[in-house]
Parts: sequence; structure tokens; C-alpha cells
Amino acid sequence: MRSYLLDSESNEYVVDLVKTIQHSSELVEFEFSAIQENEIIDKKHVFIRKLAGNYYCSFNNKAWRKLARQHVPKKVLNVNKVFELYRGFKPSGLSSGSSGELLTQMPGKIVKLNVNIGDLVEEGDCVLILEAMKMENEIKTSVAGKVKAIHVNVGDALESGVLMIEIE
Repeated sequence: MRSYLLDSESNEYVVDLVKTIQHSSELVEFEFSAIQENEIIDKKHVFIRKLAGNYYCSFNNKAWRKLARQHVPKKVLNVNKVFELYRGFKPSGLSSGSSGELLTQMPGKIVKLNVNIGDLVEEGDCVLILEAMKMENEIKTSVAGKVKAIHVNVGDALESGVLMIEIE
């Protein structure tokens, strides 16, 4: 699953959950890849262990640190920055264009359109599926409104930065 971290200066960090291995009911290993401009720039293995109702993490399966209890966060704090966290999608209006314009973030092919002109959508609704890097990505809206225009069709191959849908 892909996660997007956006800081207050609109810098974007992309992290993919690549592999999950369940060693036992108490120990799970995750492999994450950091991605920049569609290239893997870093890989990390993280071990998570549950012991006596608490969770612990390790990067080497030897030294363990207790994790603070938390619900699925919408914000992530890292030393001197606060990031907005989006799991599996990033609302298109957050990176470029106005908030009602959904632009492609990477080259891809339109697999499915979930809306028609005139449809009402809510914030977070999936309006189309874009296949990129052999993965189907749900493109979700960051605003509620009415679909004003659809500029793509199923099967279209798009470059980065193409306006796909306008919402008013």
C-alpha cells in the first residue's frame, strides 16, 4: 500500500509497503520502500512485536523500542516537521491545480471512471482508477461538489500533470 506524507511547504514523500511476513502471532516483519520521482531511493525492514498488550519495533530484530499507543493517525510528527498522512491515495488538489481539479501525478492509463458529469461527490470519493507502475490507484477527490467536466476516457494513456476531472 502506498502512503503519501505532505509537509506544510507542500514537499511530498512517498512510501510503499512492499512486503509483509508474519513470523508468528506476535512478530510481523514489514518492508518499506521510499520513492522519489518513481524510483526507489531507500528500503527499510521493520519488525513489530506484540508483548503483554504492548507493541515494540526494531530495525534489526535485536534492539527493541516500545511504541506509543495510537489510532490510525492523520498527522505524523517527525523531529521538526508535521506531515499530513494519506494512505493509498493523495487528493489531487493538494499538489497542483485548484482544489476542484484532479491532475495526474504520474504517467498512467485510465482503467475505470466512477462518475459522470453532473454527479455529486463527497470529499474522499473515488472518482476513477488509474493504472500506474503496474498498480491500480484510486484517485479520490479532496473536495465535495458536482462533477463539472471529465477530460479523459477509459483506456487513455496519460502523462503526468494532465487535467482529468473538474469538480465545482
